[in-house]
Amino acid sequence: MAYPWISDICTALISGDSFMQTQHDLLLRLPAVPELDSLMQPSRDSLLRLPAVLALVPVSRATWYAGVKSGRYPQPVSLGPRCVAWRASDIQQLVSQGA
Repeated sequence: MAYPWISDICTALISGDSFMQTQHDLLLRLPAVPELDSLMQPSRDSLLRLPAVLALVPVSRATWYAGVKSGRYPQPVSLGPRCVAWRASDIQQLVSQGA
């Protein structure tokens, strides 16, 4: 089964358990979200797509692309005709400089 927690919810609802308690128990069983440091310490220089970059650098999409054009932010790596990404090491350096 792809989503085993669905059967847990169904079982809890059928047995009459409180939905809020069941939801709380399920949240406790979810895998932890990796810390920012572990995301920013790649074994190889990994690539980050724009949503991941913007999660680390709090600027708008338009401001980001204007900064790339002006040279304030790093240039992307082309992955295809309409697909780009940024090196994690470049973004890590940018964040550590406080830009």
